[in-house]
Amino acid sequence: MRGSLPVLAVLAAAWAAGPALAQSKNERLDALESRMDGVERQLANQGLLEMSRQIDALNEELRRLRGDFETLQHELERARTQQRDQYMDLDTRLRAAEAALTTAQAATTPGSPEAEYQTAFNLLKDGKYDEAATALREFAVRYPQHELAPNAVYWLGETHYVRRDYPAALAAFESLLRDYPDTRKASDALLKAGYCQFELKRFGPARTLLTRVVQEYPDTQAAADARERLQRLPAEGG
Repeated sequence: MRGSLPVLAVLAAAWAAGPALAQSKNERLDALESRMDGVERQLANQGLLEMSRQIDALNEELRRLRGDFETLQHELERARTQQRDQYMDLDTRLRAAEAALTTAQAATTPGSPEAEYQTAFNLLKDGKYDEAATALREFAVRYPQHELAPNAVYWLGETHYVRRDYPAALAAFESLLRDYPDTRKASDALLKAGYCQFELKRFGPARTLLTRVVQEYPDTQAAADARERLQRLPAEGG
């Protein structure tokens, strides 16, 4: 009986220590799970951070593309408006010139310089700009002293301008101003020379020419048109 007492004591001690050991094990498991949760949260946060960066980058790219698209739309609309304005301007001037020629047409002699000019002008009126340019150029060369020569040179410039060949148009308008400074077409030629410089983005010369129109021909339609175009010149245009 006495020999069994140490065994009982050991069993009792083990039984008493069991709950403590179990509690310690549970605490270690809880600590381990807590660490695992922390690691998972870190991984999740890192993934969200990277995703957030990617989203920000995509949003920035989208904003840039939208800006480029809006810029292209603006440039396209400006080009359309510009082309429409050029055709409307030419049409207005053609109508005025056509009305002035109506009376003279009846008295035009076939084969005369007046008949050649009218033929060239009719080509322009019909939108046959290449043929009109050739005919007007030939008329100006053949009859440089004729009273219609300044008109021929002016309309030659218009055939280039409406096709957006601004260097050629500018050369024609400058030729008119140089060779026929006193013609009634001078104000319109000076205006169109300014327009050509504007379209060529030579804003300093454009401002100079358009200001001359306003100063030298203040009460004309050309001056009114020049004032309108001056308002559209960039401030840095000189």
